Amino acid sequence: MVNEVNADITVDAKFKSCPGPLIALADAVGKAQPGQVVKLLATDPAAPSDVKEWAQSVGHKLIATEKSGDVYEIYVGVSG
Repeated sequence: MVNEVNADITVDAKFKSCPGPLIALADAVGKAQPGQVVKLLATDPAAPSDVKEWAQSVGHKLIATEKSGDVYEIYVGVSG
């Protein structure tokens, strides 16, 4: 599924510990336009659950999460 998702913005937060990846993602989402997709690259094992909870609480859509080696690719759709 992730191969079909085209990200408009990519945030590289690899090797940052919590809450670094989430802060970087929130910053990028805040600058994105509604309808855009932001991809977060993270190695923090808490990142997928943190992003899922954050997206639900602020009204954005978690599109997909995939792990490749030690890196999580997390796709978030920006809502209006």
